[in-house]
Amino acid sequence: MPAVLVAGALARSGLDAADGPTQVPLVMCARAAALVAMRNGHNRSVVQRAGQGALSYPPYAVFDEPGAALSVLHGISGFEREKTQPVTAGAAAH
Repeated sequence: MPAVLVAGALARSGLDAADGPTQVPLVMCARAAALVAMRNGHNRSVVQRAGQGALSYPPYAVFDEPGAALSVLHGISGFEREKTQPVTAGAAAH
């Protein structure tokens, strides 16, 4: 269902659909999924917590992309850190 709705929005609005028209089908699908979950016996608070957990994921997806670019930059620059000796603690380390 989400793929068909998003594809329809993209076909109708082109790449400008990413600014808003694709949001509507995604919200509709999220609402439908919540209603199905509640219909199958999950209470509202459980469904709400699951939705809030899903909303905490996008920052990880956004900040994951610069990580690869920074790794490439690190490899190109040849930056190195000084090597240190491991620290041991007390008699347990012997």
